[in-house]
Amino acid sequence: MVAGLAIAALWRVGPPPKESASPVGTAGSGAAKVLTEPIRTVAELLSHNAVGREASLEHVTIRERVGDRYFWIGSGDERPVFVVLDPDVKRNSAITLRAGARVTLIGIVRPAPKALEAQQQWHVTAATGILIEESGTYLHVTEIRE
Repeated sequence: MVAGLAIAALWRVGPPPKESASPVGTAGSGAAKVLTEPIRTVAELLSHNAVGREASLEHVTIRERVGDRYFWIGSGDERPVFVVLDPDVKRNSAITLRAGARVTLIGIVRPAPKALEAQQQWHVTAATGILIEESGTYLHVTEIRE
């Protein structure tokens, strides 16, 4: 009699569900795509989840030049982002890196170093080192375009 009831219960419930290929709560698309797309705005560079991601910023304004390979970018209403040019940066020799110039930058977002390390590594002032550290990230540029 117990066996009969067990069979009847299984018949009413049906077979166990099959595992789906996509994770629960998603359609299996969207999230991975969003995280692998390059960052396109200056504001996105400042988020901590931007570290390690590629950035492709078109027509950003150079706010202030700090050295031969270092400058701040962003418009007047944005929080500025520190930029470090790779020693082997790809660039057209006609591009002038001066305050007010608009350029396209391609590179990788990296975590900002401590203020003292920034001073020693990039030969910046103590105040600039503190600003770099407080920003949390910086952009290591591998290519510059007009």
